[in-house]
This record gives sequence, C-alpha cells and structure tokens, in this order.
Amino acid sequence: MAFDPQVFKKVLDRKVFQAGATIFREGDRAMTAFIILCGTVQISTTNRDGDHIELAEHGEGELFGELALMTGGSTRTATAATSSGCELMVVSQMKLRERLDAADPILRYWIEYLSRRIIDLSKRAKA
Repeated sequence: MAFDPQVFKKVLDRKVFQAGATIFREGDRAMTAFIILCGTVQISTTNRDGDHIELAEHGEGELFGELALMTGGSTRTATAATSSGCELMVVSQMKLRERLDAADPILRYWIEYLSRRIIDLSKRAKA
C-alpha cells in the first residue's frame, strides 16, 4: 500500500521539528507515534555498556514510535532525533485505539499479536 499523505492529513495533527531536535528519548512514556511527511529521523539506543548505537534512519512516508504505542502505556525503547528539519503527522494512542477497536477482530488480533512479538524480539536483542 502506497503512502498517501492526504489521507492522513484529514485525521491527524501535524508537528514541525528543527534539525537536531529530539522527538522522544529512550525510557519516555509512549503517547504518540509519528509518520514522516518530510525530513529524516534517526533512531538510536544505548547498550548495556553505555555505547550509542544507531538503529535506523527513517524518511518520508515512514512510521516510527509505533511499537510502544501498540502495547498501551509502554516506554520508548529508543531515542528519535531529527537529522534534518521534519514535518511529522502525530498518531495519538487514543486515535490508534479508536481505529483498532473499529477494525475487524481478526485483523485487530493479528496486529496486536505481531506488535507484541516484535517488542519481545527487540527486548531480547537489547539484552
């Protein structure tokens, strides 16, 4: 499925970040996920030895921060910071929950199950 920003702009709020801004930090409570309209975002973490590790770079049309939101009240497992100025769509936990509650029960189960599996694998990889 292709990313169509017009679909998202109708129902989601937008937020602008300057280059070098921190969007969220590892350990923060997760209340939102983001979809990038323009710009780039670096996702990083710190390992047990305190070393900074770059995990990913996301660009236009990509989603980040979604996994912590899927578990409802979880904390961030990584830090997100802008590489360049960014315009982001903000997906609140409430809006996501409304959409999931209205979804087909089988699809909802599938999404929630896969989210838990990915989070579990992420925790194991970090340990």
